[in-house]
Amino acid sequence: MRGDQEQCEMDNDLAGALYAADPASFMVHGCAIALLGGVYLTRPGGGRPATLCMILYGIANCLAIALWAWRRYRPLVFSARRWITLHALRNVALHSAPGFSIWLAFQNDSTDLATAHTVLLVALAALAYVSNGLSLANLSGAVPTLLLPATALHLMQTEHDRFAPGIVLAVFVVGIYLFSAQYRGLFRGIVEARLAQERLAETVARQNVVIEEASLAKTRFFAAASHDLRQPLHAIGLLAHVLTDRTTSAQERDETAEHIITNIESLNHLFNQVLDLARIESGVTQVIPQHFRMSELLMRIERQFRPAAAAKGLALRVAPTPCIAFTDPVLLERVLLNLVSNAVRYTERGSIWVGVRHGADPLRCRIEVRDSGIGIAPHEHELIFEDFYQVPLGPQSRRLGHGLGLSTVRRLSRLLGGEPLLRSDTGRGTTVGIPVTTGDERLITASLTAPLAMSAFIAHRRVLCVDDDPANLEALGVLLARWGCVVRVCRDELAAVRAISEGFVPDALLCDYQIDRRQTGIEALRAVREALRRRGHTQFVSVMITGEVASPELAALAAEGVPVLHKPVTATRLRRTLDTLLQPRGEDAAA
Repeated sequence: MRGDQEQCEMDNDLAGALYAADPASFMVHGCAIALLGGVYLTRPGGGRPATLCMILYGIANCLAIALWAWRRYRPLVFSARRWITLHALRNVALHSAPGFSIWLAFQNDSTDLATAHTVLLVALAALAYVSNGLSLANLSGAVPTLLLPATALHLMQTEHDRFAPGIVLAVFVVGIYLFSAQYRGLFRGIVEARLAQERLAETVARQNVVIEEASLAKTRFFAAASHDLRQPLHAIGLLAHVLTDRTTSAQERDETAEHIITNIESLNHLFNQVLDLARIESGVTQVIPQHFRMSELLMRIERQFRPAAAAKGLALRVAPTPCIAFTDPVLLERVLLNLVSNAVRYTERGSIWVGVRHGADPLRCRIEVRDSGIGIAPHEHELIFEDFYQVPLGPQSRRLGHGLGLSTVRRLSRLLGGEPLLRSDTGRGTTVGIPVTTGDERLITASLTAPLAMSAFIAHRRVLCVDDDPANLEALGVLLARWGCVVRVCRDELAAVRAISEGFVPDALLCDYQIDRRQTGIEALRAVREALRRRGHTQFVSVMITGEVASPELAALAAEGVPVLHKPVTATRLRRTLDTLLQPRGEDAAA
């Protein structure tokens, strides 16, 4: 396709160059007509041949002028290639009369007349080379027509020393073709360089447009998201003051704590939408697949969204399923959270259906979210998966969401090994399907809905925590102690190595990535590994906790198989990660 476009552009430039040189050639050919007519029509014996030749020469020149004027005022009548072809045919007609008129000179005994006529033809050929050398067809329509008759006559008549000029004319014709080939190559190189610059300029212009649109979209997003951020923060601040009031009852404190947790989850959801995109793009998001019952995950989704659906008068139906999935339940849950959230947000009446469908492939199933909402026009099916894009709702409609949900869905689905399937049309609702690999019930190691305390994989395990933030250390220590762990907290790698030298051999290491300005958690992890290796202990697991979203070191660490948890880390996510890492090796190998 690009080659055809380049050829079309080259033809346009070539046609423009050919016809631009025509006005000067018309004047030269007019002078040649007058000169030849004055010489041959006034000489004795000129007669009919000379008259006929001059008339044909004049008619051809007039037709050439007409063709030039036609293209000047009606350039779109033909394509550039057709105009070039017409110009080549015009050259044949225009140069035939002066080319064959050399015969008149050879009918005369005067050698000077034949020489002068030949010089005139060479001058016309030089003009034809300058004005038509860019096109082989146009050059072939002019130069051979002018010079081949004269060359043939000089070579055939050896008397009067005419053979040598014939050889010179033949060499001249060959030279014109050789130089015209270089001429055309130079022209092609110039045109290709110009086209390359134009393509580069178009690419830069498109990139600038994309950058500007992205910048405007992000500006609009942060302007809209600031309200959603301030609302829960404002509520958390007020509720925190309620907790400090000693006159409140235990029940009121519990209710206030629940409200704080709800607002924190709202904040966490918005942060996750933004951070998910950055994490996935940076390559540090890890997939930790496990076998689990899909019904347990759907139960969590139903429990979370049934109140919101009921508040809008919508029926939320979750189909029961015996399906066992083998994928990362946390990432899949995030996908479903975005899909069901969109369904509730953009559905005003009717119902929302969530369930699992099976196809011909027994190793794959598809979890679907179907709603009876506003729907999506076919031409927007690809656009809605772009960052910050939202379906237009009309001038009177309030902006809903931030345009990140479906872009997150597509990225997470691809990370899980599938591509989201979309069926939708305006006013007919939307169905989104997410492919999922089926699992094995015998390999299920934990329930998604069971309380955290029911899993005993981390009970009585020794955990070494490294973080330079006292608040984080205290929170981790309290949480892990409640789970039955033996905890040792350290502010830096030196304290961690000292703890190991004192006899604390950890089963797990929880390390913050940004310990201080001089070192990172990766250096602390290496120091702990070396200290344990010297003591003969190599069987321990590591978890890196970070607030970074794009770090080559973290990407390399994730590639090594070390889990990287991004703040804010929920207790559930931390517990499941440790359970997965610390489960008995036999079960792990079987999984």
